[in-house]
Amino acid sequence: MQNGGLPRLHLRYAVGVMFSITDAYGHCGLRKYLPIADVKRITDRHGVARANLVQHMGEFDNSYIAGIVREEPERFSGVFLVDIDAPDASAAIERWASTGHFRGMRMPAETILTHLSLWQKAADLGLHLVASAPFPDVAARAITRFAAANPGNALQLTHLGLPQIDESPGFPSLAPVLAMASQPGIHVQISGMHQRGKPPYTELVPAIRQIWEAFGEARLVYGSNFPVMETDQVYELEIHLLRSGRLGIPESAAPAVMDANARRLWFDRKSLRAGSLVWRCAFSDA
Repeated sequence: MQNGGLPRLHLRYAVGVMFSITDAYGHCGLRKYLPIADVKRITDRHGVARANLVQHMGEFDNSYIAGIVREEPERFSGVFLVDIDAPDASAAIERWASTGHFRGMRMPAETILTHLSLWQKAADLGLHLVASAPFPDVAARAITRFAAANPGNALQLTHLGLPQIDESPGFPSLAPVLAMASQPGIHVQISGMHQRGKPPYTELVPAIRQIWEAFGEARLVYGSNFPVMETDQVYELEIHLLRSGRLGIPESAAPAVMDANARRLWFDRKSLRAGSLVWRCAFSDA
């Protein structure tokens, strides 16, 4: 990643209590995106203590992420992806879950309408679900029902639900996402702004405020979407905008949104159901 044309930021946060950052959604890989060395470089530089590594679309060999989590389970967690149209999809879910290196599975939102049994398989194995946007109304209602039926599994919705920038400031198409706030297990990522607009994302702030009002402090999580933003400067700027309250979420909520919530979902052993053997070894009280 290069610095690009954005000015170098010298961040001075006004938050009274400094905190480490837990990234709820980033990528790494060998065939697409960047390897783990680049993830470590950018996270070390910007105070990101933990990162949840989510498999990118089209990659069903999750071995690389599994190896990263195996080596540093206190720093990295993993979310796998399977080929849902393969005849052995259900067995693949069970196989990756049984490694003990994954806390979640990624599924495009609309697949809940066509592959509900695979969503349920993941839930039965104790996995959280990362549901990839967009969220049309019929899929959003199905996800809401799924969350109600599986209260022990968290669902994390990607990239603000992909609000349409030309709808600012009302964002009427965001309504299905906001309606999902009725289920306490559903969380939303404050992520992917760089895919919707340009820094400082002024047009997106009204959408983020609506999400904040619907889901509240305990159910929003920061996600870098690394390395999709392409430049180190945008990575840094998004941290600053969120942490300083300039994205429509109060500055006082930054410790929860940028650390505590994602840490609870992806790193807290008390919430872990899948992969418990590895995590008991890594975090044993003995």
